[in-house]
Amino acid sequence: MTPADLAGAAGFVLVALWPWLSGRRALLAGQGASAAAFALHYLLIGATTGAAMSGLSVVQVATAWPDDRPSWCRALYAVTVPALAVLAASTWAGWPSTCAAAGMVAATAARWYRSALALRVMFLAAGACWVAHDLLTGSTFGLLADLLCMAGLVYGALRDRTTVAQI
Repeated sequence: MTPADLAGAAGFVLVALWPWLSGRRALLAGQGASAAAFALHYLLIGATTGAAMSGLSVVQVATAWPDDRPSWCRALYAVTVPALAVLAASTWAGWPSTCAAAGMVAATAARWYRSALALRVMFLAAGACWVAHDLLTGSTFGLLADLLCMAGLVYGALRDRTTVAQI
């Protein structure tokens, strides 16, 4: 296995786990760890926009973590929006960059929601964009991880809805 394959495999394992977690912070922690692994994977396969967007995801997870969201977190999170545009433009590679940036826009919205269900729904939209990115860049680990993640997000949303209905 190449270093890119190892990073992709690690990202895949992390993605296989995080959507099944319960609670907003657990979802964010798992998502951040998988984003870090995929940032390295995409960098190693030459998908620089995907790597940049995944790295920016880690920053967003850190700033979205606190429930009370102090002003420094809100400010740093807000700075990631123009950073997203700058990173996408500076690593531009056509359609793969479009898909990665669109996925990051949806994920940016998802991470700021306080509701686990809203977070899951927006990550589904982000996942669709990342599936297209992975197909265009030839990232088998990314493609499998995103499809698995999307299935887990749907399952988690249905599970949480059933749990709330039973209470």
